[in-house]
Amino acid sequence: MTVNLPPRVKKTANGMLSFDLTEEPPTMQEIRAEQQLLQAEKKRLIINSCLSDGLHAVVFLALYLSDQLSGYGLLVALALATVIALTLAAVTRRDLRLSDRIAIAAIAIGSAAAVSVILFSLMAETVIGSLIAGLAAGSIVVTGAILGRKIKQVMVGLEELRSIAEDDYAVQEVTGICRLYPEMEEYRQQALQILRPNLTYGELWAMQKWAAHHQPANSGKPPTDAA
Repeated sequence: MTVNLPPRVKKTANGMLSFDLTEEPPTMQEIRAEQQLLQAEKKRLIINSCLSDGLHAVVFLALYLSDQLSGYGLLVALALATVIALTLAAVTRRDLRLSDRIAIAAIAIGSAAAVSVILFSLMAETVIGSLIAGLAAGSIVVTGAILGRKIKQVMVGLEELRSIAEDDYAVQEVTGICRLYPEMEEYRQQALQILRPNLTYGELWAMQKWAAHHQPANSGKPPTDAA
């Protein structure tokens, strides 16, 4: 009988972590190596985010100091751009498709136009100040959405590699799944053989998906009494 074994860390096309059901468990060295890579990537992304924020802050400060943009106009532009960027970072899929990239670009252009119109028409800001602030807002939307999405991916990856050792509920969940499915128990025994007594959250989540997929069709129905 062919046995499908639960997950091993693999990389997707965009370099992020993925879990499948066909390989042996990752070793502790592999997990630590992935954690170090993700920590380094998180640090790099945070630095890039700070640089981006600094450049945008210089643009808005220059507009304010040159009387091209009022304090209220500055706050409105920043607030709109930040909210839209954070929303895009939260809702975009893990693997960006062409349609997602087009949508981000369209939203960024729309945001730039909306900020310029609001500042010029509703808040009586200068034409130059409104246009430059609109362009800066569109830039914030693009960079914020892309960098925010990548940071979110890294944080999820680090959470997937975190041990469930101190989470009693997660440990009980793994034990219950392994009790019901011999394939899962075999995977856990393989992890024990390579000196990994505790699985990771990513492995637990993959086990849950595996169990849900292999759950009998009538498992959610109450048993029928015999006549």
